[in-house]
Amino acid sequence: MKAIPELQALLQRVENKYGRAIDTTSAFEALSIDIERHTGERISSSSLKRFWGYVNSDTAPRVASLDILAKYIGQKDFNSFCKILRSEDGTSVFFGAESLSVASLTPGNRIQLGWDPNRLLTLEYLGNFRFRVEESYNSKLLAGDCFELSDLIVGCPMFLSRIYRDGKTTPPYVAGAKDGITFIKILPAEKAKG
Repeated sequence: MKAIPELQALLQRVENKYGRAIDTTSAFEALSIDIERHTGERISSSSLKRFWGYVNSDTAPRVASLDILAKYIGQKDFNSFCKILRSEDGTSVFFGAESLSVASLTPGNRIQLGWDPNRLLTLEYLGNFRFRVEESYNSKLLAGDCFELSDLIVGCPMFLSRIYRDGKTTPPYVAGAKDGITFIKILPAEKAKG
């Protein structure tokens, strides 16, 4: 099934409402039951598998099925859902993208992120939404710099309102201003030395 941004946004909202990963046959069956419980309408688990790409299909999604998914997340129908994706001036959009919520990290976690052209950072999470740069390659951020951040989204720039460097703060900084962050990776925990 062709990736349609509006459909991908809808599926992401459905997953968020459902609150669990939808990646097994039993998960699709349970989601089908949950959708029917909330909407009074049924979508088969096989249809759900096609939407999520769990099984290959060239079949276009039925509008009736999209309407049921939209009702599951509290919208009137799929068309209404699409209308709220864009503001009247067409500048605001809800979208599905790979992201990292900092609230999911624990102090000591390390992440790598990169952006074009050939920029790479290794960060240590300090807690309370604060990070310290461990390594910096081709970036204006320096090892030892600290900053606060709540979320990272692939394809979007990383906005830092201030960077703490050598006891001072810098002006705001934008990483990946042109094409956004290209990847985010949580690094495995380092083994204790001893």
